[in-house]
Amino acid sequence: MKSIIKHRPLVFLILFTLLGGLLRFWKLGSFPVSLNWDEASHGYNAYSILLTGKDEWGARFPLIFRAFGDYKLPLYIYLTTIPVWLLGLTSFSVRFISALAGTLAIPGIYLLTRELFSQKTRYFALITALLLTISPWHFFISRPALEANLSLTLIFFGFYFLLKFFHSIPRTNHYALITSVVLLGLSLHTYNTARVFVPLLVLVSLYIYRSSLRLIMSSSRRRGSIFSILLALLFSGLVIFQVFLGAGTARYEKLKILSPATIFQIGEQRAHSSFGPLVSKLVYNRPVYFLTTFSKNYLGYFSPQFFSQQWGAQFQFAIPGQNLLTLPVFLLALLGFLSHLPSLRGSRSPLKFLYAWLLLSPVAASLTIDPPQALRPNPMIPAIIIFACLGLSQLLIIIPQKLIKSFTILLALWISVSFGFYLRQYFGNYAFSYSSSWQFGYAEVMTYVQDHRHEYDRVFITKRFGEPHIFYSFFNKISPLSMQPGRNNIRFQKSEWYWTDKIDNVYFINDWQIPLTSIKTLPLESGGEVSTQRSLLITSAGHVPVNAHVIKTVNFLDGSPAFIISSVP
Repeated sequence: MKSIIKHRPLVFLILFTLLGGLLRFWKLGSFPVSLNWDEASHGYNAYSILLTGKDEWGARFPLIFRAFGDYKLPLYIYLTTIPVWLLGLTSFSVRFISALAGTLAIPGIYLLTRELFSQKTRYFALITALLLTISPWHFFISRPALEANLSLTLIFFGFYFLLKFFHSIPRTNHYALITSVVLLGLSLHTYNTARVFVPLLVLVSLYIYRSSLRLIMSSSRRRGSIFSILLALLFSGLVIFQVFLGAGTARYEKLKILSPATIFQIGEQRAHSSFGPLVSKLVYNRPVYFLTTFSKNYLGYFSPQFFSQQWGAQFQFAIPGQNLLTLPVFLLALLGFLSHLPSLRGSRSPLKFLYAWLLLSPVAASLTIDPPQALRPNPMIPAIIIFACLGLSQLLIIIPQKLIKSFTILLALWISVSFGFYLRQYFGNYAFSYSSSWQFGYAEVMTYVQDHRHEYDRVFITKRFGEPHIFYSFFNKISPLSMQPGRNNIRFQKSEWYWTDKIDNVYFINDWQIPLTSIKTLPLESGGEVSTQRSLLITSAGHVPVNAHVIKTVNFLDGSPAFIISSVP
């Protein structure tokens, strides 16, 4: 095998990449079982940009998309205009960029590993590519339309070229540096985690490879780095500008540790503390609360409960109870991490860089109030995969030569069976049991609305399952002009969120505002009431007025009711 790989590494890399592409693209439009509201928002805003050059709010080629008030970073949406233009506005086209990024990450980790541990490690680098190909964690996040997955692939290649630049000194490959700056700069405008992780790892990299930097600063080639520095300032300056305006931190304001609620809680604890005033002030204060919560969150990302998704599982980002890595890969990574700790102080720069990558990965995620979840710390994935390969290398050194073949076969079978079981869960029980987490049913409802809305004066759709207006606009390919301000719609800001109550003759209402008694009008969240005469009413179960005639029930995949479609005379 080593002999074959030695002479045909490219063949194996292509095979692994094709396998990864097959896993990530197969039935992409159907699994996950439905678009969630963020995916629909990505797709519709790409559609709007494509047709009008403006987003759904009328902003011309924005650098941050307002969306629901969560202010999405722009790169994924702009790239999605390409598959939407070629394939139309479909679930597949919206997820295409993420699946492609997940596939390209496979050669990305191969190149990163080879550059990190020298060009002689083809066998080692191919194993990392294979493990990433069949990594449940990476497989899962490569199928939905997730900016985090695109950002991760940019980080793969960005740091590959940065390492290539460091290793080219004193010859100084400025093309590698410029490419690195562009890719890492783009990652800053793809996903918010990169805005913390990338600058931190770049700074640590500059320290680790400081001897190489001294060489370049003492040479006549340093002028070639000025353009790269200016480019880096452009990318980072735009981030700073967005933070200054507030749009760049709008998402974090909703997730930060020191929210108004927690600050109030700190005050309550101090007021009711049995300690004296001085001690209470020292124990219950913002810095202590922040550091305690941050530390708990950070350590949580290295716990077995996190990797097995027994704690903090969010159903749209991982399968609850299923290991993010498979058990054998987790054990190999643990072995690789622990076995190289004693030699870290005197180790070469690559090993220090790898430890830094892993330890910095959860920093951004730890700054939020949510429990450990699988999306925000996704930069951990490549570091863990490489550590797993280091652990495998350690085992192959320890195991007697005559047992290596048997051990390798058994380990390959264990990993393959574990991943096969994961796939069975993903395409089977997970899809069946958690379709509600993916807002399943909207596609069928909106198709029904499109086919029958002309039969009614008005249509009312519940907000129970979140942002129905974006699903209505997406699945019916509503003209962006109908969504943009100044048209026949009601769109407004309330409680730091942007809401939509009306598009043309379609109204979006709260379940709790629908009485079970006979109705003649329904209130809007924005104010006022609208007649329900000759209307189509779509509610959740248990919110059907007595004078409404049930036409159809749309169920989740587990058989429980999602939407009730009724008519009101």
